[in-house]
Formats: sequence, C-alpha cells, structure tokens
Amino acid sequence: MTTFLILWLTALVVGVALVWLYTVGMRRRITLDIEPPVAVIVAVKGHDRDFDEFLVRLFEQDYPNFRVIFAVESEDDDAVPVIRKCYELAPQRVELVVAGRATDEGQKTANLRAAVAQLRYDDEILVFADADIWPEQDWLVRLVTPLVWRRADIVTGFRWVVARDNSFGSLISASIAAMIATVPRLPYLNGTWGGSTAIRQDQFRALDIASKWRGVLSEDLQLTNVAVGAGLKIEAPRELLLRTSGNALGYAGVVAEMRRWYMMMRVHMPVAYALALIIVTLGTFGWVLAIGGALIGRVDAIVVLIFALLFAIARLLARRRLVRALWGRSGLAENRLFLFTDWAIAPFAILTSAVCGWSALLMHRTTWAGITYEVRGPRAIDVLSRGRASPRHGQQTVNARGDFSSISS
Repeated sequence: MTTFLILWLTALVVGVALVWLYTVGMRRRITLDIEPPVAVIVAVKGHDRDFDEFLVRLFEQDYPNFRVIFAVESEDDDAVPVIRKCYELAPQRVELVVAGRATDEGQKTANLRAAVAQLRYDDEILVFADADIWPEQDWLVRLVTPLVWRRADIVTGFRWVVARDNSFGSLISASIAAMIATVPRLPYLNGTWGGSTAIRQDQFRALDIASKWRGVLSEDLQLTNVAVGAGLKIEAPRELLLRTSGNALGYAGVVAEMRRWYMMMRVHMPVAYALALIIVTLGTFGWVLAIGGALIGRVDAIVVLIFALLFAIARLLARRRLVRALWGRSGLAENRLFLFTDWAIAPFAILTSAVCGWSALLMHRTTWAGITYEVRGPRAIDVLSRGRASPRHGQQTVNARGDFSSISS
C-alpha cells in the first residue's frame, strides 16, 4: 500500500507540474496579415440565454471575413426566430439550413452534414462551433492562424466549464473539464472537439469527412480518427479554452453526459478509452487509499494525504493563474467558488469519472438533447425515440446582452 501511495503521489506531482507548465507564456498576442474567408458552421437545437451570449460574442469577433451557417432540425426549432433576426440584419453573413429529422445518425451530425452541403467555393476555412460556447474576440484569429501559417492541418480547442450556479454537479463538471483541459498539448496525440475546430475546406473534402460522418453520433471523435489515420497534425493552442456554462441538470446530468462521452470514446477510440479508464481508476484508488488509510490512523496514508492536498492546492493556484491570464478579473470572479473548492472537489470528480467510465463499458443507449439513440458501432446508430429536449443550461444563469447590432459590421 505504501509503495502504491508513493507512486500515486509522484503522479500527482507530475500532474501539478504539467498544469504550471501549461500556464507559462499564456495569452501571447498574435497578428494575422492574411484573412482567408471563413465559414462558421453551428448545429443548433433550442434557444436559451447561452445561445444569445454565443451570438453576441460571435459577431464581435476581430476577424472580419467570415459568415455563419446555422443548421437546425426543423423550422419549428425555438432558435429559428433569433437566427432569422440575425439574417435580417446581415443577409450576406447569415444562412439558415433545415436538415430534417435524423433516423440512423446523430441529429447534430445530420445538421452538420446539411450545413456543409451549402458551402461555397470561396469558404476557404471551415470552423465548427457549439452554440453554447463564449468565444473571446480573438477566437477566430487564433483558430485560423495555425492553418494560414501551415503549422497544422486541424486546429481545435477545449471546454472550460464555469459553475455559475455553484451547484455540486456544476463544480464536478468544472473539475472534470479542467483535468482534461489543462495539460500540455502534443500535436499527434490531440483530439478534435466539436465545440471549436477549424480545418481547410480543401482538406475537409480531401478526407471526404461529409460522407464519413454519415451514420455517426460523435462527429468530433470520427473526425479525430480520420485525421489520425491520414497522419494529419492537430494543434490545440492553449488560449483556445472556450468557456461554457456548467449549469447542468444537477449531478445526474453530469453523470449522463460523462457516461455518453465514455461510451462514444469506447466505440470510436477503444485504446484511448482503456487508457483513460486506467488513469482515472488509479487516481481514484489513490484518493480512496489515502483517505481510508488516514481515517484508520495509518501514518503513511496521513502523510501522503497531507501532501496530496497541498499539491491539489498548488494545482489550483496554477489554474487561477490561467484564468487570470485568459479572462482577467471577471474570469476570477465567475470561477471564484471553483478556484476556492476544487482541492476538495477533485477526489469526488475523479471518482465520478471512473464510475462513469466503467459503467459505460457495456452501454449502448444514450439520450442526448431529448433524443434516445442506440449505438451499435461507430457508424451504426438508431434513433429509438424523441422527446422535447430540456435546455442544457438554466434560463436565468447567463447574463446575455441580446444586442445583435454588431452582426452586420
């Protein structure tokens, strides 16, 4: 037991060092002399305040040469009126595509495939974005720059969850997201995230992504597999952490989301799934043995636990430095509770992750945005039922400005 605890503590030290390394040189300014045309493609379902926040931030981008293709399932979607309002303000910049109901693939995938069918020849760069991210003004510049400089074939970002409702479930979600987001990136080990990914249209077509998305539930994992198989370089700039609201539907909502993520990883990337499961399981055992041993009075466990908590606090200080560098005082304010409590939340977060990972081992069904799917393989999806999707986030949690005056600029 002592040997395991020492090895676990060593792994914690390495993890903390990596987070501090991640923060070195954050927020370096970049300039781009060439601004190729960009098509931002957004699959949308429903309308809440996060979507309004996304729209305002999207049309405040420092990058002038872009247009947006919004894709919905049907004309009855609650997001359609606000998208039409955007179109009225800037018809040359906004396009709405109605995909229709998916029957044997994810609805988001169906929406994206319908959107890419409307691309123009001069849409040189494609950016895929989720409708609930809060992009900074230089988001598109940072996504496009590695492609323009030919430094990468695909550029992607990661989620940073903001626990604005300060609930236990949101704090757990924020902790899990931070575990994934704040480690240094290795170009040939990166995965794409559908919430923020850029690729050249000629590369997208050369890989035949549109047809390889057919029948898929997780479009980003499928894109990752295709890119890795083609030997492409995926870059994930550290500054491309995209804030999203962590106001999930309670702890149960976090568990459902994590189980779906693990299930899709198991289906698309079984080796990565196994590796992730080993890491979170060993991490969980470390906390369980350290806390359990301390409770029964084992000196070695008590010493290791004290140091583990100190290192957890050190990691939290590194994340505080990251938040301040990316979002300033407002970022510190909105992450205040997370940055104060994560040293205590982290053991519960990694336990939740491990339980979700193992429970997804034989999982084949999931409900996502009100639609229940059966997953029989990477490209073998059946829609079992449909219900009215509840908003992913609470309606009163985001202070959306609702001012779309920048759309036509």
